[in-house]
Amino acid sequence: MDRRTILRTAGAATCGLVLDRALPFQGREAARASGPTIKNILLLMTDQHRVDSVGCYKADAVKTPHIDGLAAEGIRFTHAFTPTAVCTPARTSLQSGLFAHRHGLIFNPEYYSHCGGLLDPRPQVSFFSQSLKNRGWNLANVGKWHIGSAANRPAARGYEGIDYPGYGFPGQPGDPARTHPDYLSYLRRLGVNGFEVSSEIRSPDKSRVFAGIQEGPEEASEAAYLAAQTIDTIRRFGRDGRPFFIACNFWGPHTPFYIPERYSRMYERDAIEPWPNFDCSLEDKPEVIRRYGKYWKTEWFNRDILADLIARYYGYITLIDDQVGRILEALRDSGEAERTLIVFSADHGDTAGAYHMWDKGFGMYDCITRIPLVISHPALKPAVSDSFVTLLDLAPTFLEIGGCPVPETLDGRSLVPLLRGMEEKPRNDFVITEHFGHQMPFWQRMVRTREAKYIHNPTDRDEFYDLVNDPWETKNIIAAADPKRVAGMKDRLREWIARTDDPLGFWSRQLI
Repeated sequence: MDRRTILRTAGAATCGLVLDRALPFQGREAARASGPTIKNILLLMTDQHRVDSVGCYKADAVKTPHIDGLAAEGIRFTHAFTPTAVCTPARTSLQSGLFAHRHGLIFNPEYYSHCGGLLDPRPQVSFFSQSLKNRGWNLANVGKWHIGSAANRPAARGYEGIDYPGYGFPGQPGDPARTHPDYLSYLRRLGVNGFEVSSEIRSPDKSRVFAGIQEGPEEASEAAYLAAQTIDTIRRFGRDGRPFFIACNFWGPHTPFYIPERYSRMYERDAIEPWPNFDCSLEDKPEVIRRYGKYWKTEWFNRDILADLIARYYGYITLIDDQVGRILEALRDSGEAERTLIVFSADHGDTAGAYHMWDKGFGMYDCITRIPLVISHPALKPAVSDSFVTLLDLAPTFLEIGGCPVPETLDGRSLVPLLRGMEEKPRNDFVITEHFGHQMPFWQRMVRTREAKYIHNPTDRDEFYDLVNDPWETKNIIAAADPKRVAGMKDRLREWIARTDDPLGFWSRQLI
């Protein structure tokens, strides 16, 4: 073997995965000619983002041209799910490849002390970032982290970047003392004196805030602030030459919708219809779900109010998409675009008024559990995949791309064989996810196929939805469903509980 071949082989092992030109997932001519290498990874994550609120998912009402462009040049997954529809559990599962009941963080840090679970992952839990770091990668986490205590901040897991403790949203209206110092410094450079909002929408008793207009230039938004950090990091890492992993974690479109006025007014309220399950009956749902609206004080919602809030939600999404465009332009300018795998996804969805609710964490409906997932690289033949995938699959995917061992103990499965065209589906035609509640404990488990969904609620009635005839999950037909069909889904759940050592099995196995 000559020196050039040795160097080329060593470079591929250090920098990541080389996609075989002979395999069917091949993209642009330049990529096919050179045998493209995935040297870098750029992860773009939103927070609380419904799958039906991204343009490429046939959401014509929402403008997301830059995300749509990634989908047009990559693979769009139509059946991607969060393993747990709450921020901290989902984000820890993404990093570790483990279900929440295995890594231990089943609630957000601000609730764990009275809801259960751990504050930090179990000592034996490793993040994919640590393995990439050991392989010589540059790593940066930009924006939201929301995993554990200060002892588990990004730097402890191999990342560089600014630490945002807890939920970490950098702005606090009218209170600079609670605004992140780096964000304040950024605002001052723009000539803005602090984070200020106007025209807030609050619940009638003023205890809940839903939206507001952020004062100042559009560059002052949190999305633009994170895009600026990501662009700086791309340029710096690009000059260094080593492979890099950069995660840009937007806080949006999580409520409250604090966005610049242009985005707040971008969508016509009169053209927006609330979700078909906005005012469906909850009489066949578990009691806790019927009570959750009282907790969030959403009794005052009507169709006009919700249309206004959805319009602002869409505006927030377009704001983020515009910042994604800035980031992608910087990646192209750096010369690294052809060698960078780009992943766009979200930690979970959002009710945004569905079932007369707000936020997430009260059920296992598709508006909360189903997420967008787009993977783009020049070597990928544009495609739409209906394979069942979850955020759990990203950790083993990133490990394999980085040339790192993929532990057999992970719950996720690498998507690299699918990307290379070696397999169509990383798992069977169903997915199982878990849920523990959010502000209040409420344990649930879900078995989801393309045609139906079974939800086990050990402390209340179970649920079954016919997704073919009732895609908005408005009518729980557990009492009328085909018993053999329900029994088959229960069998799958029992097997999963045993295989993953789910603690719910200790007191629930007799109920399933």
